[in-house]
Amino acid sequence: PGCGHPEYIPDRTYGPPGRPRRRGRILDLKGACVMSRWRAIPLFQRVLLVMLAAMPVFFAALYFILNGRLGVEYGGSLLLRSVQGETTLYAGRVDGKEAVFAVSPDGRVTYRFDGGDYGPYIVVEDPGAVPRDHDMADVLTGVEVRRGDEILFRGGWLDGGISVLIDESGAPVSSFSFSWYAGGKAYGPDGQEMDFSHEPSVSFLLPLVLAPVLRHRGDISLYWLATCLAAVGILSILFADRLFRWNLGFLIRDPELAEPSDWELFGRRLGWIVCTGGALVGYLVGVFSIV
Repeated sequence: PGCGHPEYIPDRTYGPPGRPRRRGRILDLKGACVMSRWRAIPLFQRVLLVMLAAMPVFFAALYFILNGRLGVEYGGSLLLRSVQGETTLYAGRVDGKEAVFAVSPDGRVTYRFDGGDYGPYIVVEDPGAVPRDHDMADVLTGVEVRRGDEILFRGGWLDGGISVLIDESGAPVSSFSFSWYAGGKAYGPDGQEMDFSHEPSVSFLLPLVLAPVLRHRGDISLYWLATCLAAVGILSILFADRLFRWNLGFLIRDPELAEPSDWELFGRRLGWIVCTGGALVGYLVGVFSIV
């Protein structure tokens, strides 16, 4: 008997008594049963099932590759790290244009952006630069940042995720840039036009040389969230009728006799599409996230 026949028993033993059981025949019947059930699923649901099952596998491989590509975050982009001789390079694209930082062991930094060169900058530790009378003197690292012969910053630096800068006189230095851009021009907090420059800030150069924080693309928490959404979508497709009648069991006496309305069928399809689209968006957002 075929799959669905009342006398069909997948675990039945075939052959005369006393002879080995023909397990191959049983496996063939099981395979035929699975294929028969698969073909019975409408094409729309089959396409969604394939997508929902393939996405976790595909993005797992992609996340694995991305997690091994380390670099530093700059300008909302990830500059990938590589080594050439004794020089460490961080290269990528910022605002769609090529950007490369070259860091030497002696603290020398050059920056190339869209064909323009900036620097060289010199970043060195100098314990004598720490303001001794400051309340944070015990936790500050004395540093000096120069551009050629020009001193850009000299004082104490604390790297706690957000750089804290205290100059040599004990005055705090803001590590934030309160500016905005429009039409290719830069404007300050008062709305006045400023001289636009792609030069890196002191608060970026210091950790780049002294304590680079390597990051990568691929937020694993978003991957698992999207995978859970994909699993919900798969279960809701495979067990749509069972879930429908299970829910009705709390409302009516004989849920097995109920038939879904057109509105119920529309809601199912909409839910499946939302699960599939939500999972895809979750995977893609996770892929482009820098962590």
